[in-house]
Amino acid sequence: MPYETPTVDDVLNQGLAEWRSRLPEGDVSEGSDPWHMLKTFAQMIGASMFNALTLARSVNPKYSDGSDLTELAARFGLTRKEATGAEGLTLQINCTTSSGTWLASLQARSADGLTYQVTSGGSWTSSGIKSIVFNAVDTGAATSKGDGTNFTILSPPAGMESTGVQLGAATTAGRDEETDEELRERLLNRLQGLGNSGSRSNYVGWAEEATNVAEAFAYWEQRADLAVDCCIFGPKTSPGTRWLAAADATEVEDLINGTAITEGYKPVGADFDAILPTKQNQPVDLTLDSDEGYGRDWGTAWNTELTLVSLAAGYAKVSDDPTAQNLEVGDRIAVNCQVDGAYYHLEVRTVTNIVVNGANWDLYVDEDFTSLVASGNVIPAGPTTEGTVTALEAAFDALGPADTSPASRWPPVSSVKPCDLVHAELNRRIMDVEVEGVRRHLDVTWTTPGADVTATTSAVSGAVLVANCIRLTTCHIRYNTLNE
Repeated sequence: MPYETPTVDDVLNQGLAEWRSRLPEGDVSEGSDPWHMLKTFAQMIGASMFNALTLARSVNPKYSDGSDLTELAARFGLTRKEATGAEGLTLQINCTTSSGTWLASLQARSADGLTYQVTSGGSWTSSGIKSIVFNAVDTGAATSKGDGTNFTILSPPAGMESTGVQLGAATTAGRDEETDEELRERLLNRLQGLGNSGSRSNYVGWAEEATNVAEAFAYWEQRADLAVDCCIFGPKTSPGTRWLAAADATEVEDLINGTAITEGYKPVGADFDAILPTKQNQPVDLTLDSDEGYGRDWGTAWNTELTLVSLAAGYAKVSDDPTAQNLEVGDRIAVNCQVDGAYYHLEVRTVTNIVVNGANWDLYVDEDFTSLVASGNVIPAGPTTEGTVTALEAAFDALGPADTSPASRWPPVSSVKPCDLVHAELNRRIMDVEVEGVRRHLDVTWTTPGADVTATTSAVSGAVLVANCIRLTTCHIRYNTLNE
């Protein structure tokens, strides 16, 4: 909650207004004696308020940001997490010769210009598809790519083709530099748990020290006496980064089970496990009434779809005639592209060309799809589609794992840290979507979910705590109105 002090001119103008109100006959024009007096007073007030703000930023996380927040966090043993690159991306590359080698310097590049390098040199002894592991050279959440993403192999050796396709997800996701909001929340958690006595809040703070962990929830004595489990999540900066991998859980366990972070503080005999949430999948299907010009760009009906044959990096192949649905160059389309397993992100693209291809039509778009694995068909989009997707994903990202019975989760379930998907909250977020600073939605009709969705109670199963968390899978946004 950064706070900015008023400027000297702000204080001066307020003083002049008060003077004119109380002494209307007085001369307070610029250069007059009262004006100079008020100017001096404004400068003194401005300097005092700036000094007070500087002090507040140095001691209070709520008013601190940027380098001030970084310095304040460091006083309590927290370091702002740097951006990291994704690791363990397996690319499938065709080799046309019976043998060959690649060097440890071999690199690949994604469609958005990010660079990746093999983890080691190697060789092949037969022709065909080879699986080669790459790590990102660049950093940031954008380095995490989905199953089916196309890559260009830079300067491939003889016998290796110049394209590769990602198989599965990275073993470790990339992340952006920790934001002020994320660091502030970690710092507040640390301050709430001062004393390092091994309380649930301590475990949350320790878990959030791990590289990719942005949020953690601790459960107390569910598996056994002195047993503690932490369910971990990544940052919410881009689709998919919130759902971590086994390597992240291992890092948390290494941090808490015997490293300097908890040495001398973790209670003797405490049994700690880091766990990933068990995903309770939930699709979303809704229909919107919008202001004129903010509905769908094309389609003869609210439920129009074009049957998707396949996705390529720069186009979608459909088997239905798009012109029969009034689809033209410049219109927007939407496709659910796979991020991770059953989780898909609704991507909006603008059509740049329509090409007849045998019995099909190729819809060329302004930006490559991030994954070539899709769910469902091509649907119309409009000016509010991307904002609606962002609002829906934010509603799901706000959810933590379900509590146990009796309750043991920390932080506890609350309106700030909920676990259930509340229909009224979804409605609010959808109706608050703005374009050009104006709310454009008039009404929303829900097909799925039709009511509140309750997270399944977390419980021990097979000596392991299963922490259930509701996750968005696919998203269908439709419009009753057509943009003429």
